[in-house]
Amino acid sequence: MGEVINFGCRLNACESETISRFVRDLGIIDYTIINTCAVTAEAERQLRQEIRKLYKQNPNIKLVLTGCAAELNPEIYLGMDGVVGIVSNKVKLSKEEYSKYGSSKKFMTDLDNKKVRGFVQIQNGCDHRCTYCVVRLTRGPSVSFDKDEIVFQAKKSLKQGYKELVLTGVNISSYGQDLSPRVNISFIIRYLLKNIPELKRLRLSSLDPADIDDEFIELIGSEERLMPHIHESIQSGDNMILKRMGRRHNREQIIETNSKILERRQNVIFGADIITGFPTESDEMFDNTRRLLSEGNLSLLHVFPFSKRPGTPAALMPQVLKRIAAVRAKILREDASKILTRRLQSFVGQKLHVLAETSEIAKTDSFLAVKSLSELEAGREYWINCLKIEDNTIIGEL
Repeated sequence: MGEVINFGCRLNACESETISRFVRDLGIIDYTIINTCAVTAEAERQLRQEIRKLYKQNPNIKLVLTGCAAELNPEIYLGMDGVVGIVSNKVKLSKEEYSKYGSSKKFMTDLDNKKVRGFVQIQNGCDHRCTYCVVRLTRGPSVSFDKDEIVFQAKKSLKQGYKELVLTGVNISSYGQDLSPRVNISFIIRYLLKNIPELKRLRLSSLDPADIDDEFIELIGSEERLMPHIHESIQSGDNMILKRMGRRHNREQIIETNSKILERRQNVIFGADIITGFPTESDEMFDNTRRLLSEGNLSLLHVFPFSKRPGTPAALMPQVLKRIAAVRAKILREDASKILTRRLQSFVGQKLHVLAETSEIAKTDSFLAVKSLSELEAGREYWINCLKIEDNTIIGEL
């Protein structure tokens, strides 16, 4: 059976699941599909490294690339050994595009796998012009999906056995801004929960802080089926850097918003995307970001050293040395780890609700990692007694 290799974000993971179904349905056995990512230069470097490794392992391999890196630089990848085709981002979710790679053979699929977390895409593209980002070039403007199609896809995922759904897209918090009448992310959340009463656990992928309004805060404070974990696309804790990034929020908004959310729902855990070493970032600017971790109650971080993307305004700005950006990223990860440790220690002795992912690994409603000393069944919900914390993982038993 052909393989689908995924690089990048949750949206890519969602799309790779769809492509995997195409591979099974079409009987693709002689080709490997790679769903690529171009969010950073490092992501593309890792992609090229993977392509070379796959070709070295099997000089007869046939690689078909799709996704943002393949869209941005198709000529580069078509020139690499083993790459035989490119599927454009615009048609990557069209089954017909993969039919020429298929086989007449049909294969049995493993229907007994426990499915825990499924992804439902609600929009694609982005209308914002962040100075470091190439998403607009690879994904185009923001397009919101039809609300009833989203409900249909969500119901389909639940019927397939998924216990928890994640709303995903390039920028899900912009949902509905291109529709008439104009709606927002809170609207589609309410619409889903109203029309799918059997949906018990709903998560959100990354949110743009500028779009988190009082309506959303009220919603997450009152709707228990919306899981208490918010991941924010913050990028920096310094207002001047945020302005140079072209972001629409400032550090004061993050602090105020997260404080309001915690007032409504105390068990919310906040995560964030942060870029270190953005052009012109000084030590003082970086310290502002460090302070934002505690002031904004941020603990689950995705930290990336700045990666210059050709053709973006940020590439023309005065650059920070790569080694400085890397050191700052390491410092931020350590700071976040200490904050998370303190938060986790407060759970010792408490009873926590979890969803099992394997026989011993689970996630709390707030998306914290749990290792169970009692055997679990993937896809089932349990109450776990928190015994201790090891390596920022909750150790517990039924």
